[in-house]
Amino acid sequence: MFSFNSLNLSPRVIPCLVAALLLGSSIHSIAQITLGALTRDGYGVVPIKRPQPNVLVVVGTVNGHKARLVLDTGWATSGITLDGDYARALGLKPEAVQERTTTATGRKLTVSKAKAESVVLGNVQIKGVPLFFGIFQAIRSTETRKIMGVDGFISSGLLRTFSAIVDLHNMQLYLRPPGTGRRVSLGPALRAVGLSEVPFQQAPDGPCVVNVEINGAAGMMIVDTGATLGGVDPRFTGRMKMSGHTSGIRMIDAAGVESDTKLSKPATFAIGGVSVRPPDLLLTEYDFYGATGGKVIGLLGMDVLGPNWSIIDFGQQKLYFAKSN
Repeated sequence: MFSFNSLNLSPRVIPCLVAALLLGSSIHSIAQITLGALTRDGYGVVPIKRPQPNVLVVVGTVNGHKARLVLDTGWATSGITLDGDYARALGLKPEAVQERTTTATGRKLTVSKAKAESVVLGNVQIKGVPLFFGIFQAIRSTETRKIMGVDGFISSGLLRTFSAIVDLHNMQLYLRPPGTGRRVSLGPALRAVGLSEVPFQQAPDGPCVVNVEINGAAGMMIVDTGATLGGVDPRFTGRMKMSGHTSGIRMIDAAGVESDTKLSKPATFAIGGVSVRPPDLLLTEYDFYGATGGKVIGLLGMDVLGPNWSIIDFGQQKLYFAKSN
């Protein structure tokens, strides 16, 4: 498995997203889904805000200081990552770590590490959460601050540790601290109301990776709630038997590196063998494509996860979503 960090939130993409939210699969026949009963099993609840279409943010506190955090399942650390200025606001002196974090475009970022005395998210209080600090130009830019005004990211590693369930239908994040409550199996209930169930893989502190087929070509994609739009590396397009056209969309990663993209529309798209409405895919080069020998081909973004009522269960490593007819 591999580790990388991504942020795919360009303000110049946002105007294209409203239509994506309206497309969706044939989900009108699925009954209303509620997961409130999870609180009886020891889960706390964190409301998810959506300041812009396809952008997920949770609000909490770190050592008593308010923090707005992107809910980013593609962000691969063991805790919460914050902009370096936030460390000064907390009065912390983080220690430098030897390893560097790598963005989706391959840019290396130097990070430092500390530990939080207390993190509060919704009605969940957590002690001893690892904190990582760095200079993230993507969230420092004037445009991004106007749209989101975020301080950092909640990572896939933290979500795994707390057996998180990300409910994009009801915009709720459920967290169960280790050693509390009990494990739950959502499968029978969610399948009964018409959602499909697909397993994903996740190494410790790594992103979630799920099998996909695009125009019949098999690969793996990262389940990335931090990506407003999904994308595929152009080196995979030959296997998909498709090409792209100029999109006019520029993507930005956590380091602030901007990339031109092309846009492509596949004829078929399946997640774990289950067909969904084919999304428009941005064609942009990802560092992880080469690092994994072409096995991981791109990002499964919010333009697919959101409209298809997705539920991501980190405890059972299962992805639930509505399939197309």
